[in-house]
Amino acid sequence: MQTYNLTTHWRLQGKLEAVWEILSKPQLWPKWWPYVEQVSIFYAGDSSGLGAIHCHRWKTCLPYRLQFTLETTRTKIPVFVETRVSGDLRGVGRCRLRSAGPVTLVRFDWHVHTTKYWMNLLAPVARPVFVWNHARVMAAGETALQCLLLDQPFFCSVARMTSSYSKRDFGGGA
Repeated sequence: MQTYNLTTHWRLQGKLEAVWEILSKPQLWPKWWPYVEQVSIFYAGDSSGLGAIHCHRWKTCLPYRLQFTLETTRTKIPVFVETRVSGDLRGVGRCRLRSAGPVTLVRFDWHVHTTKYWMNLLAPVARPVFVWNHARVMAAGETALQCLLLDQPFFCSVARMTSSYSKRDFGGGA
């Protein structure tokens, strides 16, 4: 199995609490994150989200999809969440938020390995492409979330999917 240690940094204009509010509702990610096809809540967890189990299906920039489950193993509202990842990816994911004035800094760390046979087979030569793909998917999420926070409609065409949304879709804005 091929191991990936991936770190992504987002810099978002918006209050930490607003960013947390959106990121802490993964079942709504398909409404704003272009590559997230579906998130199903298997178990909601306690009031802090601890123990929550969400089943995810993501498409990518490349012609493949990933399905995995995230189980929340640690949380500190509104600045940290850690998940156990299982399915097409296995390992640990962490998300940290930090306020820097009018900006919220978000750091995602993925320490995972792939379980798909073909990905592991191709990893010795395709690893840079898989890492590039991850970076593109995450960059699309950052752009879409920034547009949502600024209440600017975001239009994105990804593999015949068109998404448009605004804060009104999430109970905010006029």
